[in-house]
Amino acid sequence: MIFYSCSEPNANRSFFMKIIRIDTMRKLEQQAIASGVPGYELMRRAGEGAAREIRAFARGREFGRAVVLAGRGNNGGDALVVAARLGLPVTIYATGPLNELRGEAAEAARDLPENIEVRVCDGLTGRDFRRDDLIIDGLLGTGFTGELRPRFRNWIETANRSGCPIAALDLPSGINGDTGKADSGLAIRAELTVTFGCPKCGLFRADGPAASGRLRLVDIGVPEPEESEGEAFFAADAEELLHRPAYDTYKNLRGRLLIAAGSSDYSGAAVLCSRAALRAGAGIVRLATPVRPYAALPGALIVREVDTAAGSFDKESIPALAEMMQQSDAVAAGSGWSQCRGSAAVLSALQEFPGPLLLDADALNTAAREPQRWLRHGKTVITPHPGEAKRLAEAFGVPQFEDRTNFALALAAKLDAVTVLKGPHTVVADPSGRWSLNTSGCAALATAGSGDVLAGIIGALLAGNPEHPFEMAKLGVFLHGLAGETGKAGLIADDLPEFAAEAKARLTR
Repeated sequence: MIFYSCSEPNANRSFFMKIIRIDTMRKLEQQAIASGVPGYELMRRAGEGAAREIRAFARGREFGRAVVLAGRGNNGGDALVVAARLGLPVTIYATGPLNELRGEAAEAARDLPENIEVRVCDGLTGRDFRRDDLIIDGLLGTGFTGELRPRFRNWIETANRSGCPIAALDLPSGINGDTGKADSGLAIRAELTVTFGCPKCGLFRADGPAASGRLRLVDIGVPEPEESEGEAFFAADAEELLHRPAYDTYKNLRGRLLIAAGSSDYSGAAVLCSRAALRAGAGIVRLATPVRPYAALPGALIVREVDTAAGSFDKESIPALAEMMQQSDAVAAGSGWSQCRGSAAVLSALQEFPGPLLLDADALNTAAREPQRWLRHGKTVITPHPGEAKRLAEAFGVPQFEDRTNFALALAAKLDAVTVLKGPHTVVADPSGRWSLNTSGCAALATAGSGDVLAGIIGALLAGNPEHPFEMAKLGVFLHGLAGETGKAGLIADDLPEFAAEAKARLTR
């Protein structure tokens, strides 16, 4: 069964982007130039791509102007290209006269429209920014290491204090591109970072994630790197996996998902998970739940109240679950179960399911409580937050690495399960040793019920494409992150299913 297209994802192809060191990026740029691509063309591609991403970021927000912070190097040149293409009133604060720039940056200065205001500044104060400004950070590029000069410290501190949203180009100024450390203890605090060519190590390490905000990648046409420090999942990877369903498809071919969720204490979790699965594109979603939820249920949802002695899943629920599993292509279980002793028998029964099985929340706590019941399934996906991951590690004797990637890989190997270790840049690890870092998302996702929505999204994708649990887990995490980015202040988990559907529609080819 293939959900998205006649051609399924090629598991041997690397859809995701390689995370590289700064010296590797320089080599790739040199190779591109040696092949006949002018250096200024690379800068133009970077700046124009960044302008597109920043316009998308700004859409729906009332910015009066863009303030571009332009340094003397190529990062400043990128910023000048952005200024020319942004489509907003622009003021450039430059660290030096533009006629003193060299190389590609000088070409960018030459092409700058005459109507753009340029101010050469020694220092900045709060009066240099307005409340409706959008700040573009083009101060320091990937070559920065060490201590910030006093002028740059002043500019970065003032920009951060302004309260204005900041979009950083390639890396937030002040961040070491390899280590991710703010070597001077200070860096731009961006809401958006648009990186060029390939993602840099520093975006994912140490201070990098907190400084970078949400990430976007612009393809500037450099060769694919032969070496990398890891892999990250961006919109282009999602587009490769998402295709419109065939015109002559029908609901059974789009995937049949069974959700085992809810309890008398947490009935809303079942609703969130089910609604997300429907919005993510499953053809049929069946909900097995011990208690009919208080919240309104989608009319498209098939609901069955299973037998139970205590308002939560127990051994009396197993016959109904076994019957429903026979009608399913994937199962998602655990959301809102509550801590009931009878759930251990249910977990054992669910692990007999031959297709992909997603285990979330209290299903994982149940596994940690009775690890002897765990079966090496081969198509299991687990979605722990850090606390659940810690409990699993203690129960199964898994080393708790400080590095989140190594921790996720250790869990995946021990439990023979694709592991989605939730958090900033969620790690998706496969038992084979493959892994990927997610690049979508924002702080709005840190809200009750958000994980139930994620379980429903991934469950729907698994039902539609059951042979590729690793790819579907990465895709589901990315869509969930985009859904969070779509929301405004006050977003709650109930909003996420519809936003996830919108995100999927934007990415579907």
